Amino acid sequence: MATEPTADELRAIAEHRGMKLVRSRKRTPGVGDYGKFALTDAAGNPLLGIGKQGLTATAADIAQYLRGGAADSWKLSAEREPAAKPAKKAPKTAEPIEEQSPIRRRGKARPSPPPEPARRRQDPPPPPKAKPVLRIVKPEVLPEPELSLRPATGKDRKALGRLLAQLAEPPKRISIDANIDAIGKATAGLLVADAGGLVGCCAWAVVPTLQHGFVGRITLLLVDGDHRRRGIGTALLTAAETALAKAGCGTIEIMSDIMINNAHNFLRALKFEQKSYRFERPAGASPKPRRG
Repeated sequence: MATEPTADELRAIAEHRGMKLVRSRKRTPGVGDYGKFALTDAAGNPLLGIGKQGLTATAADIAQYLRGGAADSWKLSAEREPAAKPAKKAPKTAEPIEEQSPIRRRGKARPSPPPEPARRRQDPPPPPKAKPVLRIVKPEVLPEPELSLRPATGKDRKALGRLLAQLAEPPKRISIDANIDAIGKATAGLLVADAGGLVGCCAWAVVPTLQHGFVGRITLLLVDGDHRRRGIGTALLTAAETALAKAGCGTIEIMSDIMINNAHNFLRALKFEQKSYRFERPAGASPKPRRG
């Protein structure tokens, strides 16, 4: 049973044929297009395995596609190779003419030998049948829905609940409707990103402080796992910063869970710096005084 080629082997074969191998960036099994691949041409145009939800081709699909390309290359070289010329027939030699004696002998004349049967002309062997050409149909890449940002409403509670479940530590008991109402009454805001469905959210609040005055705090920035690295988080954060600047905030800070992967690198790329530590505990969970 043939073993499935590795990603390095597929990448080398693809580059040899003028293509590029694209590999999923997901590193968690079962999340998004984990373990999937795709192929593009040298200019980056999709050839195989790029769908609406990400990469869709397996390693076996990529290998089969590349083997099909090898068959096409063999056929093209066979068509360019000139066919072998048939061998020239040797010229027929004239048969010797038997001289007849001028003196006729008495008796019965010798019967002339029967003529030799004409040799049947052999037809040249038929040319080899050309192998069928494997035609690869490029998958149709549907355009993604246009992204729009809007304030959250009570109708978004189910979609927000599904989105919050992707947090490293999902909240156990919350009232999304009550929280949305509270944000609307306070100096705060909640935006959602809609692209044919809710794919992200950003919540912020204005915090008055003694030492810094009004501080704009981003309390939550969350993008659906299947829609990350498409600029959605940056668009939400930019809109929140604009609203906080209009509210008189001179400083913007953002809260990031330690367990969220790549969140800190994302914030550092947007020129955020780590300035303090954040500690928390449940309300009313003060430690008991020590007996000394």
